[in-house]
This record gives sequence, C-alpha cells and structure tokens, in this order.
Amino acid sequence: MTTMTPDLSSPEFDPRDAVLDAALSLLEARAAHMATIDEWVGLARAVAQCQGMQTVGYLTDRDLDQVVEDEMDWDAERDGPLPEVEPD
Repeated sequence: MTTMTPDLSSPEFDPRDAVLDAALSLLEARAAHMATIDEWVGLARAVAQCQGMQTVGYLTDRDLDQVVEDEMDWDAERDGPLPEVEPD
C-alpha cells in the first residue's frame, strides 16, 4: 500500500481524514498480528463509529472468535452480531 503525505496547507485538508486513513491502514495490517485483540477492537470501534458502521465489519472471523473466547465487553447493537457459540 502506498500512501501520500497530505498537503497540510490545502484548504481541503481535513485532519480527521488523515486519522481515518491511518486507522484503516492499521486495520488492514491486522493479519500480521501486530496488536492485542483489546487494542484491535478499540481501534475497530473508533473507525466504525467514524464511518457509521458496526465494529464487526472491521474484524476477521478469527478476531470475533477471540472476542467470544475472551468474553470481551460487546454491545450487539453497536458492535454487531457475534458468531453463535456451540455448547460443549
């Protein structure tokens, strides 16, 4: 992925766009396992809120399985549906 440095002096420059672009790049890097699931869910929530989406849209199936396994705080309305867990 190639990124360009935004022209900070441009009247069209919006710092929120720069932050969102950086956050989206980090979300794409999740496959490299460079952040804990807690950090990752926090970032996904922030990006989802900025874009009017649900957190679940930015997490992989493996991430969601870990959310369920770790019994993380999750709001289905805000964050989206979690996978169904089969009883043991």
